[in-house]
Formats: sequence, structure tokens, C-alpha cells
Amino acid sequence: MIGVLKVPRVGSHMLAALSLLAMLDILTAFLPVIGEEAGVAPAVVGLLLGVRGLASIASRILLPWLSMRFSRRSLLLTCLFGAGITLIIPPLFIQHFWIAAALLAVGGFLLGLGQPLTMTMITTSVPSNWRGSALAVRLTGNRLGQVVLPLLAGVFAAPLGPAAAVWMCCGVLLISGAEKVWGDNRSDR
Repeated sequence: MIGVLKVPRVGSHMLAALSLLAMLDILTAFLPVIGEEAGVAPAVVGLLLGVRGLASIASRILLPWLSMRFSRRSLLLTCLFGAGITLIIPPLFIQHFWIAAALLAVGGFLLGLGQPLTMTMITTSVPSNWRGSALAVRLTGNRLGQVVLPLLAGVFAAPLGPAAAVWMCCGVLLISGAEKVWGDNRSDR
């Protein structure tokens, strides 16, 4: 396990994977609370979450086509920065269905792309005989993120409101993207 984490860029890929996955959980948990505070019917919030889910499915269908046209790195950076920026806005406009739906569709599309990309990037970063171990480490990291980030989101949401949980996770996505740019530039030297 330690050997996998010592491979250059694996830690960065894992941070990206866990932040993308945690954002899905944060949206699912906190968007209904944001909607309730704004007076949005639960059925409408469910529809918004469904839009996000359908967009994630669409991204998986289009991933082979996108992978032929763009590098994994550029796709992953687009996922991290794009989702991090796009998903800041829906909590502010949840009463405006079409605005929230459009932004959740874009964010969901980008979140859906990120998971298979990070899995591929992790497994191709290690020697072929370590791939099973690398996937196990990735899964452990994802589960850790699914515990730690919602706890951290709760810390932000308690004094600042439920939208702060989403914004905190957007910040983690943006930090992960910045780390990836900075780390990749350092490893190129």
C-alpha cells in the first residue's frame, strides 16, 4: 500500500478521485436541505438530483469519444475546475429550476467523467503487477473521502448553512485541480 502511494502522481490522482466522489455525496445529502430552506418542493429537488445523475450517465457513454480527442490530464482538469466552479451556483438559484438544472447537468457530466479517468490514471501510473493493489488503495482513499469530507461539510454547514457544505466541497475540487496543475508542472522539470 505504501509503495503504491509513493509512485509519483498517484496521491494527486487519489485526491482528485475522492473529491469528485465526495461531491456526489455532498450534493445528494445537502441539496434537499438547501431546497427545503428555499421553499422548493422535494419532488423538484429530486428532479434536480435526477438531472445530475442522468448527466453523469451521459458522460460515461461519451467518455470513449472524449478520450480519443483530449488527453486524460486535460479532461480531469476540466472535471475538477469545471465542476468546482459550476456547482457553486445551484445553491444560490435552486428556486430557479432551469438555471439549477442546467448547472447541475454540467456539473454532473463533469463529476461522472472524473471517476473512470482517475481510476485509469492510477492504474497506469503503477507497474502492471501493482494494479490490483493500486485499485484497492484508490477504493480506500475514496471511502476515507466519503467519511472525512461529509464531516468537514457538516462543520461548515452548522454555522453557515447547508449551501456552505456544497461550497466547501467545490473548494476541495478547485484545490485538487490546482494541486494537479502545480504538481504536474513540478514533475515536468
